[in-house]
Amino acid sequence: MTTIERLARILVERYKLDPARLTADQPLDSLGIDSLGMVEMLFFIEEEFSVHLPSDGVTFGTLGEAARYVDDLVAGQKAAQRKAMPQKAAQESARPQPAPTDPTA
Repeated sequence: MTTIERLARILVERYKLDPARLTADQPLDSLGIDSLGMVEMLFFIEEEFSVHLPSDGVTFGTLGEAARYVDDLVAGQKAAQRKAMPQKAAQESARPQPAPTDPTA
């Protein structure tokens, strides 16, 4: 399922919108999504895509803009996680390890 399809599913399920009205170039405000609805939608996006949105506020005018933003955000957060993985492994391997104990002693 594409990002835009997942976003459309959120809009249909949470806002009871007609799926036929949900196109990439559809302005969100024309769908009745006001500023409060946008804030709610951001929470739904975080939940659906397992991402963390910046706290400085995010807005998009159309469903297509929202999908591109989410795609970019997911890609950026995955890249940051991959970059952090080798650093974390190096830190863990640099930690002093307990001396093995001799079970026969």
